[in-house]
Amino acid sequence: MAARLRVGVEIGGTFTDLIVVDDRGRLVKAHKVFSTPGAMASGALQALAESGVSLGDVEIVVHGSTVATNTVLERRGAETALIVTEGFRDVLTIQRQSKDRLFDLTYTKPEPLLPRRRIAEVAERVAGDGRVLRPLSEDDARRAVAALLEDGRVESIAVCLLHAYQNPEHELRLSAVIRALAPGVFVTLSSEVLPEFREYERASTTVISAYVKPVVAQYLETLEVRLREAGFAGTLLVMQSNGGVLPIESAREQAVRMVLSGPAGGVTGAATLAAASGFPDAVTLDMGGTSTDVCLVNGGKAAYTAETKIGGLPLRTPMVDIVTVGAGGGSIAWQDGGGFLRVGPRSAGANPGPACYGRGGTEPTVTDAQAVLGLIRSGAFLGGRFVLDRERSWAALGPLAQAVGLTVPALADGIVKIANAHMARAIELVSTAKGKDPRDYALVAFGGAGPLHAAAMAEELGIRRVLVPPHAGVLSAYGLLMADLRRDYVMTRVAPVSVERKDLLHPFVQMIRRGEQDAASYPADGGRFVVECALDMRYEGQGYELTVPIAAELIPDAGAAEIRQCFEDAHRLRYGYAAPEKGIVIMSYRAAASLRGSGMAPELSGGPAGRSGPGEEAPILVGGRELPARFHARGALPGGARVDGPAVIEDLTTTIWVPPGWRAEVNAQQTIVMEPR
Repeated sequence: MAARLRVGVEIGGTFTDLIVVDDRGRLVKAHKVFSTPGAMASGALQALAESGVSLGDVEIVVHGSTVATNTVLERRGAETALIVTEGFRDVLTIQRQSKDRLFDLTYTKPEPLLPRRRIAEVAERVAGDGRVLRPLSEDDARRAVAALLEDGRVESIAVCLLHAYQNPEHELRLSAVIRALAPGVFVTLSSEVLPEFREYERASTTVISAYVKPVVAQYLETLEVRLREAGFAGTLLVMQSNGGVLPIESAREQAVRMVLSGPAGGVTGAATLAAASGFPDAVTLDMGGTSTDVCLVNGGKAAYTAETKIGGLPLRTPMVDIVTVGAGGGSIAWQDGGGFLRVGPRSAGANPGPACYGRGGTEPTVTDAQAVLGLIRSGAFLGGRFVLDRERSWAALGPLAQAVGLTVPALADGIVKIANAHMARAIELVSTAKGKDPRDYALVAFGGAGPLHAAAMAEELGIRRVLVPPHAGVLSAYGLLMADLRRDYVMTRVAPVSVERKDLLHPFVQMIRRGEQDAASYPADGGRFVVECALDMRYEGQGYELTVPIAAELIPDAGAAEIRQCFEDAHRLRYGYAAPEKGIVIMSYRAAASLRGSGMAPELSGGPAGRSGPGEEAPILVGGRELPARFHARGALPGGARVDGPAVIEDLTTTIWVPPGWRAEVNAQQTIVMEPR
């Protein structure tokens, strides 16, 4: 009987990555192909076809994608409308008083995803405690919906009524009206997407969800249909931004949770492999063709956040705390109006790609700069399956070099340094900006381009160790297979922490029960049900909350003193002080329910196959000087092997640069550990 296989496939802006393992977790195939913009599912099918795997032997496919993210960033989502409480039509336009760029005198707030004419009001009002102050009129509801549908273009309607997180009755009635008048229109309710206070953030998140839902639903349907047609009869799971996976049926409804789903898989894989090598505290660096994602990992666990911004718009949903910058291998170098050299955020993507790909690209990119410097060799790219044209890179850099007054090699060196500076700044945002010293962490480099840039950034930041896991170029796909089935829940329930209250943690009982019901429907044959709970709390008078984990043994009967102690310990750790004389208020309850162990830990040891024999010597350009460097095939380096820089280690899916003064050693897990000599 053929082994039952598991497949992880992650679609990025430039490349689609694939990992195939058997039922014991042993690697069957690691593969990388160009993504197919405009028909992203085709890239996944192409990767599977080229891997030689029969889909009839596959029991689980875990999928991560940038489709939801790119839909918002490129503003190519569905025609979306919004229904709000009377008097709140401009909530998306007013936004918040704060500015993203404090000292930019020309700063303008980001444009909402939908125009004001697509926003309708209904006469209704619910109080902050859930009491109905003004009932919703059915006639008014039908009038508002009919007005939005009048031109026949609306594909998706978001509903965000005041205080619906406390009482969703009016939103549910509006949903019924919409479905009756327009059965084919997608409906998104704030009480289901984000049952949490803060009106603007809730409205923004609900609109983003409505905006991407039709696109994501169509994409996932196309992917599933094509997989089934190709013989796949197993389970299709989708990675969420929180680092867990959901069945495809749930993912269609929770489309907003797919934002950052691909990068989350990479963080999961990197954190696990770093811990296995003895480095539980790490910074992950995932540099692909379009962008770079970084994340802080403490004790083997990635940092999480409940809010981020995408395209300048707030998005509140539990997610791995990833900072993304527009610095990838395909990032285009250009000269700004002041004559200065800039790199990114615009990217050549998969089509046409960098000039050296020979697919029609003519603009200079980071990959072209590395080709000029000699660090990426034509015959080694993608294991030799794709031949690079270095002469095209020289030709692409030529006009820009002349414009900025540099030689082509000097320009290439400058492009790489600017890209490195962008990524170093992102690392500082997840570490230094949050009170963490990056020198206390190892840097885990992966993605197609990450290992090529990691050592230079480590030098700049004072980081002493760089880890490059096996199959680093497809590590995001590897991380998908490790993810547990997981779902997050949140509810706002304002509760002062006082000794009179004996039921402060009772809302968690309801949330845990809901998690158990959802878990029972998951297509999993294993895994231990685990719920992690937390409270959003603040001192009375504060305008922000601190999310504080609550131990399972405290639920549901912990008293005020125990809850206060949890909050003050967390507040002291984050801000350096506590205020015992102040009252404390619980604002929201959070629970993350998962089937721990429903994923698997594939074995990536054993190193990928490569050219055998001693490394060969070839010239490279470093800091304007030509140096001889030794080029090694990664598959020819056994455990314990050491390589002194300057050297280049060529993998099937990535390239690793060992600078002068650095040493690389292959450890027992086949991870390359680089350190200054």
